[in-house]
Amino acid sequence: MKEGAPTLVETAYRHLRLQLIDGHILPGTMLSENDIASELGMSRTPVRVAISRLESDGLVQSLQKRGVLVKEVSYRESIELLELILAAQLYAASLMETEGFKELARLQDIFRSQEAATKSGDYAAYVQCNLNFTRCFISNIANVAMLKALEGPFNKAAVFAMVNYHKTPDAPHYSATPFNESLLRAVEKEDYAEVRAILQRFSLKVREMRTFY
Repeated sequence: MKEGAPTLVETAYRHLRLQLIDGHILPGTMLSENDIASELGMSRTPVRVAISRLESDGLVQSLQKRGVLVKEVSYRESIELLELILAAQLYAASLMETEGFKELARLQDIFRSQEAATKSGDYAAYVQCNLNFTRCFISNIANVAMLKALEGPFNKAAVFAMVNYHKTPDAPHYSATPFNESLLRAVEKEDYAEVRAILQRFSLKVREMRTFY
């Protein structure tokens, strides 16, 4: 029983996280532990633990005797999350200049998937690929604690992206694809100074976005 519980928790967590990030469950929705447990064919205990993890990620909030509220990610918070993620990318880029980049093949595979999602108009897959690209880029620093700390911001940024996409279907999207391509091409050439310069230029643009709030 003890061995099975973590697997059930992970199953429930991944299921709910994917539903949130893919936009199948939108902010403002009230979730029920009983309904989720019934849907997944498990008891409420692993569901409750999974929800606790999602709460730590900042994606949901447990309301006593009312259920679990899916939290909204504001525009302001999305910009601050992006700044945080970019800071980690800049740190990774600075290390590349002395240590190189060890995950090139994986980064190329992820980008090919992102390109395919962009061409087919699969925005949910595009968001997932963009997250995976950024994770792979940062994972080169081999800092498990940093990657763990970034999971919450990654998830919340994905939720904001999906909600924004549904709210503004006619606006231009998929901007991370050309951005990631520019990073990838610089990494392929081992031009790590250019990698850092690309990130710094984008960081300045993101900083300017603060004028909208």
